[in-house]
Amino acid sequence: MTDTNIAIEGAYEARFEPVARLMRKQIRYYGGGAAAAVFLDGKPVADIWAGTARHDGAPWRRDTMSICYSGTKGITSTAIHMLVTEGLIDYDAPVATYWPEFGCNGKEHITVRQLLSHQAGLHRLGHLVDRITDILDWKLIVSRLAQTKPDFAPGTANAYQAVTFGWLAGELIRRVSGLSVPQFVQDRMVGPLELDGLHVGGAAWQMDRLPDFVGLPALQRTSPEPLATEYRVPFWVRSSRARSLCRRGLTPRHARELFTHPVFWEACLPAMNGVATARSLAKMYAALSMGGEIDGVRLVSEDIVRKAAEVQTKRADRVIVYPLHWKLGYHRADAFLMDVPNAFGHFGLGGAGGWANPVLRLSFGFVHNGFPLSISGQLRTVMMTAAVYESLGIYKGACHTLRHGPIVDLWPRRS
Repeated sequence: MTDTNIAIEGAYEARFEPVARLMRKQIRYYGGGAAAAVFLDGKPVADIWAGTARHDGAPWRRDTMSICYSGTKGITSTAIHMLVTEGLIDYDAPVATYWPEFGCNGKEHITVRQLLSHQAGLHRLGHLVDRITDILDWKLIVSRLAQTKPDFAPGTANAYQAVTFGWLAGELIRRVSGLSVPQFVQDRMVGPLELDGLHVGGAAWQMDRLPDFVGLPALQRTSPEPLATEYRVPFWVRSSRARSLCRRGLTPRHARELFTHPVFWEACLPAMNGVATARSLAKMYAALSMGGEIDGVRLVSEDIVRKAAEVQTKRADRVIVYPLHWKLGYHRADAFLMDVPNAFGHFGLGGAGGWANPVLRLSFGFVHNGFPLSISGQLRTVMMTAAVYESLGIYKGACHTLRHGPIVDLWPRRS
């Protein structure tokens, strides 16, 4: 199948042809479908989708939502900044101010700022989970996090809280607002902004809008099989660590079973199971790109947008090594090889995600159902970001960037 055989649905201004062209190429290479949306000056200038959403060949539709993986953290972080705007959270206050049980075992002085910038030392997951289905039990995991000890002195390093971030930030939202994360997102973000599809948990009732994922089993939309809760350790597994993982069901097989089951999409996992249409994700970031307000709806104050976008650390990360220049719940949002210091957002496994650029009053959202565990796939949003800037005449290709800059700052620095 050639790129020209992949029909782009939706609409976009002619100058954003590079975005449509690259999306076609990505779908051809990775399979499945995708959707992309760009807002400029608070208005949609590209809202497109293409490819297939189901293993049976059903097409990607206007209302298809897909998982953001860690792009979910950008949504959760925006909720935190809304509460800061309302004066209900202080970045420099200890987390224990709002969540008293958290203030023990070396966590008494961890601040909200340190938590949001992955400097709390609470990145490990294994010791919190006796079986894989434990991640669905909010109270259980939150209570275990409250009692755990940091892996390093908070503030002295940064380690990406890939999964734990959702419970840490989400419990903060729940304690301060009185709403669960799914409720907060729906009541305070989706409703006021009139988003057509964005959920962090509570999405099981809309599984018909979710795609199947390339390389994974089809979602169990009807009559789902009961999840296994007892796990057999194969006789040939000799490593004690590997046997421990098998006993707890922390294996690719059981992860796939959980991922395809409605209970996964219903559970509140604010670090990893958010689903969205590209336009909804882009519109949320559009509000941030416009100083916190869009269409008369203010999410965040202008001052808080500036503070949220400030780099907190440029160290190499202890988990992912790459210096993501952690901001407050967001990270750098560069184009391929090109440094874009004023942009911020969050990308996820497999290259979905979104960002805001307040200087250009520009935002972007991208979702797809391609296989997530591809090394090159991690760069999908980075490459699509380059296409957005190419459409505006800013990005002129990797070779031009290497010769003339601005090149992404990769050198780890102390902060």
